[in-house]
Amino acid sequence: MKTILMSAVAAVALTAPAWAQADLDTNADGMVTLDEVQAANPDITAEDFSAMDTDSDGALSAEEVTAAQEAGQLPAAE
Repeated sequence: MKTILMSAVAAVALTAPAWAQADLDTNADGMVTLDEVQAANPDITAEDFSAMDTDSDGALSAEEVTAAQEAGQLPAAE
């Protein structure tokens, strides 16, 4: 029983970042722009976005979204 429960928890934990990015990535191009972030979170500034965009390419990857959520820079998707 424990094994099944732990497997289910792990599966949900591993797919949560994908859900989070999918919620933000409104045009489904695989990247999240400042406009998409601000549409969901109007309080996020361009400076906030730049801090999350660690590779400075002007968009957030799934990894950057996850890192920003874990750092408390971006609210987790509900």
